[in-house]
Amino acid sequence: MDREPALPSLSRRQLLALMAGGLGFGASVAAANAFTPAASSFPTKLRWLATADSGSGDRKQQAVADQMAAVQRRQPVDLVILAGDNIYNDGDISKVEATFQRPYSALLQAGVPFHAVLGNHDIRTANGDPQVAYRPFGMAGRWYNLRRGPVEFFMLDTNMNANWGQQLPWLRSSLAASKAPWKVVVGHHPIYSAGFYGNDPVAQGRLGPLFKKYGVQLYINGHEHDYERTKMIDGTTYLTLGIGGASLRPILANGNTAACASVHGFVELEASPTTIKINAWDRQGKPIDQTVLVAKG
Repeated sequence: MDREPALPSLSRRQLLALMAGGLGFGASVAAANAFTPAASSFPTKLRWLATADSGSGDRKQQAVADQMAAVQRRQPVDLVILAGDNIYNDGDISKVEATFQRPYSALLQAGVPFHAVLGNHDIRTANGDPQVAYRPFGMAGRWYNLRRGPVEFFMLDTNMNANWGQQLPWLRSSLAASKAPWKVVVGHHPIYSAGFYGNDPVAQGRLGPLFKKYGVQLYINGHEHDYERTKMIDGTTYLTLGIGGASLRPILANGNTAACASVHGFVELEASPTTIKINAWDRQGKPIDQTVLVAKG
């Protein structure tokens, strides 16, 4: 849309809270460390699935996971990205069977690797350390990068007291050193959003200049319980995927919105050296959105 919808005198957050029935949301804090694994071989294509706010352990998560498995059976994927809040409500690793192993059993049995980041709910137990240590979550640290095919992923800890004093220089140097055709940053919290939390000026100031300078084409996040895809902002598309199983919230499109929906689901992405195809699906296997990102020549 070219123009944000007219709102009453209530703020956007107040209006969305009313639409959602007055939901309230807590906050958490985390510390950070880092480790960067060695890159793998670089084939010319990569297929992956992504979702966030998935760890409800209920029928909604299972329905999304079933559709993800259906995509994998139709055309195998190389990995799955989980953009945080992997275990509700408090990140307790003892719930991992109900919130991860059981829902994604078909993908795990097919040998599809997962790579996660920590969300605000994940750090409520032992600061998220048990999740970092849980090998099936594929976390090489509280932040880390991995090169797969034409894509390099930069997986961040965006929680309230993440150690940006260490993480930001690491991100800057890692982005500068990357030779990947596609640079994809993953964090739990939104930077641009038309949802309940809205835009984050602090994150925009901290990360936006790096994204622009080093050519980050895609940022994937959760936290907002909706699906959002922005128009390209200084070369970056922002993709919100807090639709993996948690209760949904309403969304009001704004001037940055290219597509949005309040539905459970996930995205299927396929990268070549020149394009990333994005297909978003709901928990019934119906299309939500599709687009193609084209690399600058």
